[in-house]
Amino acid sequence: MIKRLLLVVVVVSLLVGAAACGPAEPKTIKIGVVMDLSGDLAAMGERMLNGAKLAVEEINAAGGVLGKQVELVVEDGKTDPAAGLDRVKKLIEIDGVQVIVGPMISGTSKLAIPYAKDHGVPCITMSATAFELSELDGTEWFFRACLLDDAQGRVLSDVVMDGGYTKLATVVLDNLYGKGVRDALVEGLQERGWTGKVVAEVEYDEAKKDYRTELGQIKDSGPDVVLLVSYADDGIIIFKQALEMGLDDIAWLGCDGNYGSGLFKEPKSAEFMEKAIVAGTRTVGFGSTYELFVAKYTAKFGVAPEIYCDTTYDAVWAAAKAIEEAGEYDGAAIRSALTTLSFEGASGPISFDARGDRASGAFELWEVVKDPTTDTGYKNVQIKLVTLD
Repeated sequence: MIKRLLLVVVVVSLLVGAAACGPAEPKTIKIGVVMDLSGDLAAMGERMLNGAKLAVEEINAAGGVLGKQVELVVEDGKTDPAAGLDRVKKLIEIDGVQVIVGPMISGTSKLAIPYAKDHGVPCITMSATAFELSELDGTEWFFRACLLDDAQGRVLSDVVMDGGYTKLATVVLDNLYGKGVRDALVEGLQERGWTGKVVAEVEYDEAKKDYRTELGQIKDSGPDVVLLVSYADDGIIIFKQALEMGLDDIAWLGCDGNYGSGLFKEPKSAEFMEKAIVAGTRTVGFGSTYELFVAKYTAKFGVAPEIYCDTTYDAVWAAAKAIEEAGEYDGAAIRSALTTLSFEGASGPISFDARGDRASGAFELWEVVKDPTTDTGYKNVQIKLVTLD
């Protein structure tokens, strides 16, 4: 009987002690990241992830956030909306993150926004540019360090007007991103009183990997300018096949998705881009803060940053600053802090409007030129900087 009483006393003491201790205090502040590290945007995603790593290194060197070191919890969105949403769910439900940098693409973001709202976790995308995302239920939980497709399309409409082109053909990804840039370009032309004609609108499935049929439709329409909205891997195939079909004697417009050295790894793709692209667009930083970021990134990783490396860096800093401002690691408090956040980022001034969209920034108009000093013999160069307020 005495042994039984002693056993009860010991068990009760252990339970009381455990309850008093409660759950262990997290040793780090977790920032979730959904980055496309496989699929058509894999090369771009790897470079962008380096921007996130650089930001965390600097944040931790400066003392971290709320007195703790910051930890990136990285998941691969696979350039696939369904897979990306699954990774968002994993970060929230398994890892317990209270803020996510990403998703990287608009398709994943469309699925993630209502889920993030329901679970009270804000997302800060570095590169999901579709305008439609700003009109979804739950957009108050979705913030953008990048500029939107409507602005990108309107910048390209100036190129069409200035070039005197009158027969536009478009070949775009059959998703929010591709159709969003195309529609913004056409709307921008209409607003500017363009008297030309859209002679062909082609949407394609990036999974096909052979686009001769689509390019044949473009060729048969007789355009004097063609817009291509693509990712990297599909863009390489389209440019290569366009060269083989003799479409390099027509002016082409590029976009942020087909910017970067990865497009030059196929010689025929690089040759076509140098010959045919009169201008492409991308969100870009400028000024001394951007130049410092470029220097630090290049010194650490041995290559210069490319598209959306700067906005990824800024998105991580935005998350860290919002957590610090909130004073606690809580999704609702972090979201509230993001609404009033303002700082000078690598990609320019970072602040968000009432819909969570970036309030200002700049686009670069770019082209491709030959450069024997590079590994591929080609590089992107700036034509013009266009600032948006």
